[in-house]
Amino acid sequence: MNLAFDYPWVLVAGLLALLPIVGRQQQALEYPWATMIPRDTLSNGLDWAIRGTTAATATCIVLAIAQPHSREQYIEKIGVGAQIVLLLDRSASMNENFAGRHFGGRFKETKGKIARDLLLQFVEGRRSDLFSMVSFSTSPIYTLPLTQDRDAIKAAIGAAGTRGRGITNIASGLSMALTFFNDQPVTGSRIILLVSDGAARIDTDTQAQIRQWFYQNQVTLYWIYLRNQNSASLSVRPKNPNEKNSPEYFLHQFFQNMDIPYHAYEAENPEALSQAIADIGQLENKPIRYLEKIPRTDLSSYFYSSAAFFTLLLLVSKAWEIAQWPH
Repeated sequence: MNLAFDYPWVLVAGLLALLPIVGRQQQALEYPWATMIPRDTLSNGLDWAIRGTTAATATCIVLAIAQPHSREQYIEKIGVGAQIVLLLDRSASMNENFAGRHFGGRFKETKGKIARDLLLQFVEGRRSDLFSMVSFSTSPIYTLPLTQDRDAIKAAIGAAGTRGRGITNIASGLSMALTFFNDQPVTGSRIILLVSDGAARIDTDTQAQIRQWFYQNQVTLYWIYLRNQNSASLSVRPKNPNEKNSPEYFLHQFFQNMDIPYHAYEAENPEALSQAIADIGQLENKPIRYLEKIPRTDLSSYFYSSAAFFTLLLLVSKAWEIAQWPH
């Protein structure tokens, strides 16, 4: 049974609703001799109708006070989409535009602002996906677990609009993002969508752990690398390769060698970023099973409304009551 009460003990007071049924409802009127008066079926019917309305009023009030509600439940659905974790870089460099300047140059908006706007469009266009979100800089921020609540995920993306701070610690962000798939049934595609304009060195032990988690959870990685005109390319080996001065290149090499589905996009302007997100939207459209959470619903207002309606009927009947016979 899906119906429950916050205060079930209040239901005992519902026994009082029987009083109008067994007791006298109408005020007795004195009359010399009523033996010759025929039985009034209409009046008897109205009497029982008033008794029933009074009992219904008391019952509705008791049920409303007991705070009835439908229990939280899950409904299995089948759609086309994926389980997607949005991993958004919020380091200080995301405050720059694609020209590598803070609030200047050809593109007036920052990389972070443009990325958030396009992610909002991406979420809006994928109706059957489950989304979650992690933002990171020096440390990751647990934002939202996997959900199909579009308003919640859009609010989470919008909340990442504060000014970025710190460095780009991708290892911690990836580690947290991968935990979102723990204890989740493998249905359809599983994706981590990394949006970042930089990288940092990942030590050997952490690399091994990340590689194992990607393999166990069967996750596909997409990296949208927001590259400005001063940044190095992922595909071109630096002249003096060093994880300190070109960490993005080495991170790209690590992702390629993880033996997992991996795709990298170098977005050098807002148009390239938009195209990269559009491509991802076309690639990941597989059948997916998911459980949609139906939250509990408060039902007390329905009973209060019903009680008010029945009370109105009683007031009308009271207005029509005859206090005494005309002489």
